[in-house]
Amino acid sequence: MNLSPTAGNTTPQLGFEFSSLGTTPVGVNKCGSTSISDLDLPSTTDFEVGDALSRMIVDDRVLHMGITNWRELLDRAISLGHTELYPSEDGRQGLRTPGFRFGPIHRLPEQGPEYVLQTVNRQRMQAALASGVPLKSGRVAVDDVMKVDLVITGDGMQLGLFNGRKSVGTLPLAFDAIPLPGHCGAGGQDFVGSSLMTMLSNAFPETDAPLMHRATVAAYAQILKGLGGGGAK
Repeated sequence: MNLSPTAGNTTPQLGFEFSSLGTTPVGVNKCGSTSISDLDLPSTTDFEVGDALSRMIVDDRVLHMGITNWRELLDRAISLGHTELYPSEDGRQGLRTPGFRFGPIHRLPEQGPEYVLQTVNRQRMQAALASGVPLKSGRVAVDDVMKVDLVITGDGMQLGLFNGRKSVGTLPLAFDAIPLPGHCGAGGQDFVGSSLMTMLSNAFPETDAPLMHRATVAAYAQILKGLGGGGAK
């Protein structure tokens, strides 16, 4: 509220300033079966997942963050141990602590599951590296000559292709560029292996795609083994 005198009149006048949120779609995260509606989810397909979520305003009434954005809300939930996706209403997914039936976020926005998987897997990989766990697949045979090798480093994943003992090339991926399924449930390992195969085949088109698929799935399975059995749930 501003007090502003007018010319020729010493009586204070009232001026009001309104928040720009009045014209911005605001989602609501609350307890119950109808936590948010599709109308609360603006289209943000032109941005990376994290950037898209940071542009989506949400009124959080569960973790008591109040008016914030979806990226900050998910970061807060993950930091509290809510790292497992689960099927929710209308084909959407929720976020909960592993072993619990429900969680603080009953319905995630469309980009939410992918961001959760990216964040949790990055944190798990970085924690494993920091504790001295080597996240390496070793060289997995594609055929009688070609081999594929996956190595997790502090910056992300290195996809290596070898012809015998000779390196054909290496494809680096940042953590957020590692392909992950945007849903919970089975098939994540095969999804990642297939996506890595596609990336390597595009980078090195002389390879045999079906054989490459089998090798990348097996190589990624070795990475998951080093993590203790799996990525984000």
